[in-house]
Amino acid sequence: MKSYFLWLSKLLTLIVVFVFVLPIVFFSALAVVGSTMAPAAPEVSRYRNPHTVAVLELNGAIMKSREIIKNLKKQVDNDSVKGIVLRINSPGGAVAPSQEIYEAVKSFKKEKPIVVSMGSVAASGGLYASLGASKVFAQEGTLTGSIGVIMQFPNFSAIADKLGFTMTTIKSGPYKDVGNGFRAMADFEREYLQETVMDVRSQFVNAIVEGRGLPKEKVEKIADGRIFIGSYAKEIGLVDEIGGVLEAAHAVFDLLDEPLGEGEKPYIVYPMEKYEMFKKILGAFSEQTLKLLSAPHTASSEVTLLYMM
Repeated sequence: MKSYFLWLSKLLTLIVVFVFVLPIVFFSALAVVGSTMAPAAPEVSRYRNPHTVAVLELNGAIMKSREIIKNLKKQVDNDSVKGIVLRINSPGGAVAPSQEIYEAVKSFKKEKPIVVSMGSVAASGGLYASLGASKVFAQEGTLTGSIGVIMQFPNFSAIADKLGFTMTTIKSGPYKDVGNGFRAMADFEREYLQETVMDVRSQFVNAIVEGRGLPKEKVEKIADGRIFIGSYAKEIGLVDEIGGVLEAAHAVFDLLDEPLGEGEKPYIVYPMEKYEMFKKILGAFSEQTLKLLSAPHTASSEVTLLYMM
């Protein structure tokens, strides 16, 4: 009976998707395609300006790196773009994607200046992503810093005891279920996880030492998770200058030894890939639909990630 109701709910979900949601997606796509069939506006001319700077935005929690790295590469290869401003508005995120963005920026800046402009917040993983840049700008009130790593595990054992619920675990090794939320954490597990967190923290510290050219002793003193405002971050060397996107765009030409003359301004563009918005909507819709249809009968093993937030 339970199985019957489960599949009935799935059937109703599919009906809703095909009757209501898919038509909306279809006509949205039709509108996008139709707009491309109209006479093209001379938008490409914006790249003919000799002072063109592309601004790429890194917003929100950093959980993936593919999209921003792809867009960085695209603008590095764009001969009409003199340099890139990477606008970061992020409280941090997962460790590996933050490191991947850092490595990509560090590599790409050898071909073309990449200047970071920190927005309201560029902390932890957001700061990590900025460390490979040619130069870093922040506003006086920008929140940055938060140098450190965090790993958290919920503990449901007290609730389980009250409900009379027990979890039986069969594992292949002593560390296989580290962080199991239905039992207390053993001392050897806590020690293992603490070592892991401190190892990643050391990677963060070393990236600051290399990227910002600061003495390791100085970085160790501030790598305790504290948040810094932009003005203090400049004072201790985490950022270079106070300013926004416009100032960062000007810096591109200074780095090229082609400073703009009096009255000259950088020509700032925010590139958007063709159909980018539609693809994001469709991708999010597809992902959520698959989760909705598969979640009730899919056995999954949750892995707790290391975060820089």
